[in-house]
Order: sequence, then structure tokens, then C-alpha cells
Amino acid sequence: MDIRKVTPVERIQYNGICTTVFFDMQRTDIRTQLKNPQDHLRDEHDDPCWGAFDEKGQLQSAIIVNSYNMMMNGREVKMGGIGGVVTRPESRGKGLIRRIMDKAFPAMVEEAGQTFSFLYPFSYSYYRNFGYEMCLDYNKVNIPMEEINGYPYPKNIQPFEPGDDMTPVMEIYKEFTQNRNLAIVRDKDNWEYILNRDPYKDLKFTFVNYDENGVANAYVLYNVQKSGNYDNRLQIRELCWRTKEGLHNIFGFFAKLSSEFSSVEWNAPCDVNVHALFSEAYNASWSINAAGMNRVVNVKAGLATLRAPSGSGKITLDVTDAYWKDNSGKYTIQWDAGNLTVAKGTSENVDMAVSVETLAQLVTGYMTPCEVALKKDVVTYSNHLALEQLFPKQRLFIVERF
Repeated sequence: MDIRKVTPVERIQYNGICTTVFFDMQRTDIRTQLKNPQDHLRDEHDDPCWGAFDEKGQLQSAIIVNSYNMMMNGREVKMGGIGGVVTRPESRGKGLIRRIMDKAFPAMVEEAGQTFSFLYPFSYSYYRNFGYEMCLDYNKVNIPMEEINGYPYPKNIQPFEPGDDMTPVMEIYKEFTQNRNLAIVRDKDNWEYILNRDPYKDLKFTFVNYDENGVANAYVLYNVQKSGNYDNRLQIRELCWRTKEGLHNIFGFFAKLSSEFSSVEWNAPCDVNVHALFSEAYNASWSINAAGMNRVVNVKAGLATLRAPSGSGKITLDVTDAYWKDNSGKYTIQWDAGNLTVAKGTSENVDMAVSVETLAQLVTGYMTPCEVALKKDVVTYSNHLALEQLFPKQRLFIVERF
């Protein structure tokens, strides 16, 4: 089996596998396209696609490593988003994804300079084999329309349609995600793709709320889930706000749609207590669902994204990375007067021994040292208070799917 990057022409084979694996409704005749491949090449991004080819040159399995910048502890860092993981049915169970990852992972570290990698797994236990760990939850909520009626209807909420000025939406998102880990840093092309939502054709809507001074303070992207029994639901795709008044105005806008919709569905950020926002907690159903996995690709660089706690201090971690052993070792994190440094290979006494999987949960801010202390792959020896200061709970947010 030949493991290498997939060429633009070979992406036609890849698209064909995706059609059969993901049941893509936009089906095309792959065999016809392959007779004249240059006529059917898509305008693909430069993100590398890695594949496994058999002796006949037929693609059997592949992944895409999407290149992103994302926010981590107030900084922009490079992240490899693993997506489009596919294997032909007849080639499954042969370890092809592992062989592909064995080639793709070094390129993430050495060529792309990526510090983290994120993915949406089909199986959490499977991707732990590559050092990924659960680092994101969503509050999946269903809010009956009658629970929203108490919020005031906004005085100035405007529909956004393709071609409108994107600046207000872009500014709200940037402010909303500045201190939310995992958030993707979007450029103009990203925004044009996201906001290209035709309300008339696709029943996908975007609205922007403005305060009394004409400053945009919240926006929402929502879809319509139609039902034949008058149980239509409003599904929030993305909701960001600058002020709580902006959020409340979005809720008030929803309340005026009660004649069309019975409820609102929302994957709320994990720091939003939904029951505290509505008068009757029993009526708003709320479940916490695992949503994604993060990985520290480069441990030293990942630790360097941490914010320095107040005062001065020092912590030494003994990190084990079973998949990428170059990451394993002792790391001393030292801080003073707002400056933080990371050194590898020190002789300091260890304060905590931790796997790279659990380290991702700590650096991401998904779990605190007190919470991970119950896990089998963690041993805490000393400096409990300093560890809690270095790895506080963080707000998390990501809606991009790949």
C-alpha cells in the first residue's frame, strides 16, 4: 500500500469515496470524470489530503488535514483539523487510517508547524490511539417558544443577505471568540462562505441586532426544521453577542416567531446556564453532549500558549505521548510578572505526571487539575494550588465542521 498525498486529479477518486461513505446526495459519475479528469477538477483548498493507494493506484482510504488558525488562551495558533476520514467498505479493518496518520502527523508537526489538532470523532476510544482527547461539550437545548415570551422584542434587528456588509458580523464574532478557546479565526473567504445563506431558496436566515446607538451587538444564523404536524423548529446554527442585551434581543426576536415555530434548538456554549435564562426550568430540556476532541501536536508550543498566573511560580510536568514519542518528557513551566517560559528536559522534581491526552484537556481549559486528578493517567505529587492557577477552566467555542 502506497501512503502519500493525494493529487488534484486523484481527488476525484476521493470525492467518489465520500459520496458512498457520507451518502452525499450530489452524486456524480466518477468513472466518466476520470476519463477526462482535467475537465472535472474542483476548486479545492491547498489543505493536504493524505491517502492509501493499492497496487493498481486506486485510492482506498484518505483523510484531509484542514489548515486553521484558532484561539487558545488568548493567542492565535495553528491547528490541523482532521476531516473527511473515509475508507472503502472492502478495505476496512486493515489499519489504513493508522498508516495514513503515521505519515500525516509528522507533516503537521514539521511542515505545517501546527500546535494543536482538532476532530469530530466517530469513536472517542479510536482516536485516543493517536493522542486525541475529548475537549468540548455542547449544551443541547430545546426551548419552547412560551419560555421566550418574556424577552423584549428588539427595536432594530435587520436581516442579512448575501452581498450585505459583513463587517458588523465579523466584529461581533471576533470579540465573542477572543477569549474562547478552540474558536476558529476566520478570514474574509471563510465569512463569505458562512454568510452565503439564501433565505428564499434554502430557508437559512441571518439577522443582526443593533443597539440604540446603531452599534451591532448580536447576530444569529438559524435554519428551519419543517414538520408536517405543525411542530416546526427553529435551529440555531450560530449565535454570538457582545452584550447580554444583544442576546436578550435575539431571544425577543424569536418570541415573535411563535406562530411559525414551536421551539428553538440550540447547541449553546458550555459556559451558558440555559436554565438560568428562562422562567420555567422544567420546560427547557437540556443535555450535555460530547462534541469533539483536541490534541496537543507540539507539547512545548502548546504549553507556551498558557497565560501566566499572577505573581511568580513554577510547575514541572512529566508528559507521556505514546503515539508521538518526541513529545514525551519533563517540561518546566515558569512564570513571573506576566511572563511565562517553557523548558523541556529539566531535572526539576515532577509536580504532575500526565498523558498527552489529558494534557490537551488541561491546556484547552476543558478540565481543571482537580477534575483530571480522578483519571487513571494522572498522578499529582505537589503544587496543587499552582496547578489550578496555571490550568483554569476556560470558555470554549467552535461551530466549524470538517
